[in-house]
Amino acid sequence: MKSTHLLLVLTMLAFASPIRSPAQLASADGTQVPLLTLDDAVSLALTNNRLVKNSSLEAEKYDFRVNTIRSRRLPHFQFSILGGELLQPFDFTFPPGVFGTYPGIGPVPATNAKVHTPAQFITYTTAGLDEPLTQQYKIHLAIRATELGRDIAREDVRSERQKIANEVRTAYFEIVATQAAVDAVGASVKTLQEAQRLTARYRVEKTVLHSDVLEIDARLAKARYELSTAEDGLTTQREHLNQLLGRDITTAFRVDLMPEDDPTDLTLGAARHQASQNRPEIRQAQLKEKQAEYDRRLAKAEYIPDLGLSVQYLGINNVPMLPSNVAVAGFLLTWEPFDWGRRHNAVAERTRTKKQASYGIQETEAQIAVEVGMKYRKWKDAALLLKAARIGHEAAAEQFRVTSNKYGEQAALLKDVLQAQAHSSEAGYQYQQALSSYWSALANLRRSMGEE
Repeated sequence: MKSTHLLLVLTMLAFASPIRSPAQLASADGTQVPLLTLDDAVSLALTNNRLVKNSSLEAEKYDFRVNTIRSRRLPHFQFSILGGELLQPFDFTFPPGVFGTYPGIGPVPATNAKVHTPAQFITYTTAGLDEPLTQQYKIHLAIRATELGRDIAREDVRSERQKIANEVRTAYFEIVATQAAVDAVGASVKTLQEAQRLTARYRVEKTVLHSDVLEIDARLAKARYELSTAEDGLTTQREHLNQLLGRDITTAFRVDLMPEDDPTDLTLGAARHQASQNRPEIRQAQLKEKQAEYDRRLAKAEYIPDLGLSVQYLGINNVPMLPSNVAVAGFLLTWEPFDWGRRHNAVAERTRTKKQASYGIQETEAQIAVEVGMKYRKWKDAALLLKAARIGHEAAAEQFRVTSNKYGEQAALLKDVLQAQAHSSEAGYQYQQALSSYWSALANLRRSMGEE
């Protein structure tokens, strides 16, 4: 029948034409949507992502902590003044002869001498300058321990950058696959709409069966639902990628198609070696072991007495019989000879912490080796799945072509053509999903190897 021949032609044209590349998309007003390449997306994310920025700021805070500890090497000044009124009189009583007995004079004083200080306003001033000497060693250890903490925080920045780069790549590949699915479903909808119009026309002419009309309507309704679902998913994925890039989630962009095969010839041994050199977790574990050693040395340094240069001043006003100004300069020694095992216990604890850090390095290296092996095998499996999906896609397309030719020779039914069409569309979708899975698996492998 004429309508079925037209339907066949429209269907073949729809699936014989190539899927639109995302690079060919344009906005509703006809302007070209900016192309966002994968490298540009990763670069934008590493520059603008808010989580990366927060991680960098956290590492920068350690610079101020190091400077704060370093300032303890310098002289320490302190000054305080207390001004107020005595709550009760301040009295002195000197008994006779307290200052001695002299010939011709007798005892000084001869009788009890009372000195009365009324409850009046007085000032009490203290000032001091201390320069640490033996404490310089402890300060040096504290500086080094804090600097190691800063290095650990910088490794956190690297880890966050690798995480965000991996998420950007995965999101990008998902958009590529979803965009291909949207294009394919959109082409099916247009084809079925035209087929529905022609079928309705020839239904009036009674040149098609009513079952053919219902079949076309059902397929069109399903295709419209699938198109709406795919477009909604694509919009959500675009917003998520914009969020990762640290920009307005409504920013329009188009993605670039990815090649099928990756030219990288990577072995598992090479991947594990690169991971051992680049993974921030291993570097952090090594830094934590060094930090634990400095903590142990700090605990052991508590046995050293604190000795420093000191200048102290004391000033009291409006209190008779007391000196108004007292100043002294010399050495200040502070030491606790008996601590009842406190320092020994602290050193023993830090020693065991260092051993734990050493075991942590070995465990981290083993975990990363297992992770790299798992990611590597998933990447290889994804490559095999991609090959199978490509062959299946080519087979489905060839089957659709053969069925269409048979239908043109009246050797196949319309439902066979539609079924072959659906199978070809599904195979194409699976191929795009396999391609996205392949690149996502490669992105996960690259992250496990410590790449950005």
